[in-house]
Amino acid sequence: MSYTALQKRYGFENPFKPDPLAIKALPSCKGKQLLDVGCGEGADSVYFAKQGFSITAIDKNAGYLKRFRAYCRDRRLSSISIKRNSVVDYRYPRNAYDVVLCLLVVCCMKRSEFEKMIAPLKRSVRLGGVVVMSSRNYLDPELNEYQESGKPVEPNTFRSKEDCCSFLYFMEQNRLRETFDDFEIIYYFEGFVPCKYDEHPIHGDSHIICKRKA
Repeated sequence: MSYTALQKRYGFENPFKPDPLAIKALPSCKGKQLLDVGCGEGADSVYFAKQGFSITAIDKNAGYLKRFRAYCRDRRLSSISIKRNSVVDYRYPRNAYDVVLCLLVVCCMKRSEFEKMIAPLKRSVRLGGVVVMSSRNYLDPELNEYQESGKPVEPNTFRSKEDCCSFLYFMEQNRLRETFDDFEIIYYFEGFVPCKYDEHPIHGDSHIICKRKA
């Protein structure tokens, strides 16, 4: 079904396609249990479900989840469990998942919320399991706009001018790599990428695929 048809039927706000980093990470993702942290409208969850994974998908946006549930119901995607939860306050179970996916979610919170979330998130992946994470970073052209128009509420954190989230955190140089210095780094990137929603010419991103050491 085309995006236009999906948008008309379900009201999706964004193109229903997997993130390029999710596709890149797939060969490194083994096992069956996957946690999609900040699943949004669910495109990445659906992508991994079609590869044979059992998905726990969490997000706090009721509108996103309503559309996601309708899509899963129509396609009988019983391998996806959808929960409405804050990704910061979610009770991450220890050693529960083979893969933890967290794509362009960290940038929609305060820096302090990232610090609160990251330790339990890391503990939730099993030994030998994989974390896939991305965030906007210090290279993003929007950062200059925010620095010129207002003071940060926390380091590199600003009140968002958009409706999708309350805050924007632009991750510092090397911070994502340092956050996972106790993991085996499979892939790491800091640089410019096209906007996957075609809303901006480019973004500055930090990407990581890493494995919890056995």
